[in-house]
Amino acid sequence: MSQVFDRLQISGYRALKSVNLSQLGQVNIFVGDNNAGKTSILEAISILCNPLDPFQWLEVSQRRLYLGRSQLMTLRPNIEALKWTFNQKIGASNDEIYQAEILIEANGTAPISELKAKLGEIYGSGVEKNNQKSFEKDISSPEEEVSSPEIDSVRAGLELEIEVNIDSEKIPSGQMSLFPLDQKREIFLFWENERFVQRRRSKPIVKNATIFPSYSSSEPILERLSQIILQKENGKNEVLELIRSFDDNILDIQILSTPTATATLYIKHKELGLAPLYVFGDGFKRALVIALTLLTIANGVLLVDEIETSIHVSALGSVFSWLIETCRRREIQLFVTTHSLEAIDAMLEPQIATDNVVAFRLNNNGQAPQRFSGNLLHRLRSERGLDVR
Repeated sequence: MSQVFDRLQISGYRALKSVNLSQLGQVNIFVGDNNAGKTSILEAISILCNPLDPFQWLEVSQRRLYLGRSQLMTLRPNIEALKWTFNQKIGASNDEIYQAEILIEANGTAPISELKAKLGEIYGSGVEKNNQKSFEKDISSPEEEVSSPEIDSVRAGLELEIEVNIDSEKIPSGQMSLFPLDQKREIFLFWENERFVQRRRSKPIVKNATIFPSYSSSEPILERLSQIILQKENGKNEVLELIRSFDDNILDIQILSTPTATATLYIKHKELGLAPLYVFGDGFKRALVIALTLLTIANGVLLVDEIETSIHVSALGSVFSWLIETCRRREIQLFVTTHSLEAIDAMLEPQIATDNVVAFRLNNNGQAPQRFSGNLLHRLRSERGLDVR
């Protein structure tokens, strides 16, 4: 089966100078030492799926600062964090104007084949008056003198230039309006200590979602469950199918509210009765997030960082079996990172078809990633007990 991405070449993203990932599978597992670039690959893919949305860049750049919490849209851009999404030039002079580039090339069924991004420092002038700052871009010549009682100031910022190549032949006929020609190139300006304002978010080129190691706010869970109940036939039953693998006493999942409280997710349980979600463990919550996300991104890409987080070893087999089978049925390409041999073994259990499971071991020394196909990986683990991490 053709994949959303059959090959990815990522250059200049964070510490990834150049990484070639060829012969991708429907399920792709990234292993390797700490700081080998596993999470960076997931971030680069998420940006490739939605490159013309400036908030996507800001969210990804600040995610490591705030551990995935849903605060990013209310914060001013962190200029330094945005810089660090691009590969840093070692030994650069402090007087040298900062410039960096990211290049991501892709093959597959996705309409996008190339993403070029350039980031550079910019400076503008502003004035301070009555303790309130109002900024205007400096378009005056250097020789022009401006006499004003206001206090001149200089602000620093970044210019992000994005250019994408879109193959119109790969765009479904009903989605042509999502990719007008004038949106193939965009320039965004981000100023230090100033809120970034954009009237609307661009539509993603490829449907995608990222699941982080930490469980955070329940608000996205409520939104996704509501969407599934309203739009997807039998979607709620599919969610229940997964979470019952954690606890077969679960009878139902409901959204309830009272006149004095906001809407809350409740689990109907044989022993506990009707209990709010927050009384259950993180493993249960993480499995619920995975289930709800899967059911909203059919024909897209799911990115899961540290997939084994909060899930007990005894439940890994059932969770991954359901996960891989659901990805197959809904034509979702899965990219995961893990440090756990138990997680790898669970994805290679006999009841799971391994034909389209691929593992990549990333190296800190700059060598090309080692690729293991599902069948080879299964033999290395089951027959030789090789630690592929």
